[in-house]
Amino acid sequence: MSATQGDSPVKLLKGAYGPWLLPFLTVMIFFVTGNYLIWKNVTEAFLAGNSDGGDLSRLGYIPGSKMYRHNHDDLPLRHLEQENFRHDRPVDVLTLGDSFSNLGGGGKNRYYQDYIATVNRATVLNVRPFASLGLLEALVVLCNNGYLDRVKPRHLLFSSSEKLAVERFGAPMDFSKNIPMAELLTYRRSSYDYFQPKIGFVNLGNVNYLKYRLLYNFSPCAIWSNTYQAKLTRELFSVENSDILLFYRNDLKAISYSTDEKMKILNDNLNIISDILARKGITLHFMPCVDKYDLYSDYIAHNSFPRSTFFEKLRKLPKRYHFIDTKEILKPAVDRGEKDIFYPDDSHWSWKASEIVFSSYRF
Repeated sequence: MSATQGDSPVKLLKGAYGPWLLPFLTVMIFFVTGNYLIWKNVTEAFLAGNSDGGDLSRLGYIPGSKMYRHNHDDLPLRHLEQENFRHDRPVDVLTLGDSFSNLGGGGKNRYYQDYIATVNRATVLNVRPFASLGLLEALVVLCNNGYLDRVKPRHLLFSSSEKLAVERFGAPMDFSKNIPMAELLTYRRSSYDYFQPKIGFVNLGNVNYLKYRLLYNFSPCAIWSNTYQAKLTRELFSVENSDILLFYRNDLKAISYSTDEKMKILNDNLNIISDILARKGITLHFMPCVDKYDLYSDYIAHNSFPRSTFFEKLRKLPKRYHFIDTKEILKPAVDRGEKDIFYPDDSHWSWKASEIVFSSYRF
């Protein structure tokens, strides 16, 4: 039967698709409504462009561990960033490191350098690493191209997360590498800021949330997630999941890297660069930032994961540099039951850790 001029669009659709129209519309309504409800109740907090909080809860879609926070600084003395430094004042401490040295987990007093400045009443300059250079390589270049001779810091704090320290420093290094300062300044600075692109309420994150909620019942990392989830024997965080530890997959993966051979190479490299710096009148301080898993591993219920030996091995090696043992400094606070030494939803420590470390370690 052919359509007439007076036929409505609904009648035309019914004529064309017949019994399939109502099921199709029903599925679409449930699909759109379901995505909207998951978005508004869960995933918007992780995926919206204005969301705050840490990387671990976002990667695992774990709402009960998210800690909302906003960046604010209230310490009386602040550090300087290299782009704002005019080389017209002496520098007491220069810092060079990864994300722990550059924003970290955000929130209150997010720069540990501000604690160094305040506690020691010191001028602290932070130099961001270069995207195309490794951390140790960047330090060697700054030694050789005259930058440190110009800045003349009395102390240099060199830092790395525990999980990446062996990978970064546990191989032979060319200590003659040099890049002229004018050329080095054209290199892109490493950025540790996280920018979430703007997305609509129908998105893959809604599917991931449902998938991970199911799979975390069978696997501590939901098989595919980069976020591990483990039950603690005590409440160590001030969020809904107060006795749940979230930690990064690579915290476990990196444990096997800390062989005796690589730890010796790492220590030798630091001793060599310390000697180079000493000839310039600069004291080297090496600060490996303890991994979240390593710090809390004693309190994981029925812990079957391997234990890190990074700090235990490094403590025994002969050093010509100053070693900031963040595991030894922070572990007593965890043992006392202090909450939120690390952010519950993040792989970075909180302001509490920075305060504890640099109240006990002075320059």
